[in-house]
Amino acid sequence: MAEALADLDEAQTAPDDAARDDAMAMLAQSLSRAARKRGLSRQGELGARAPYDPARQVLDDAGGRPPKTVRIAARGVSRGAEVLCSIRVRRLRKRRP
Repeated sequence: MAEALADLDEAQTAPDDAARDDAMAMLAQSLSRAARKRGLSRQGELGARAPYDPARQVLDDAGGRPPKTVRIAARGVSRGAEVLCSIRVRRLRKRRP
């Protein structure tokens, strides 16, 4: 976790886009290592379409009817069978004719 915090500082103070991209990649690796050491795993595939399941997912807006299909905006986190953070989803945008 300490490495991730240091990597976050580098990402926030990066002088240009290329340096920021490199620092963000290092931050992602550091967070993944810290998560593995703590037995955490990610749930869902970022950007994927999935059937809406209110028991496992949190919809970004509560207005209107529940959608049938959603897009995963943020993966969930679990430790074994315990869900620590639900999958965050968004409604699919309607296609315009």
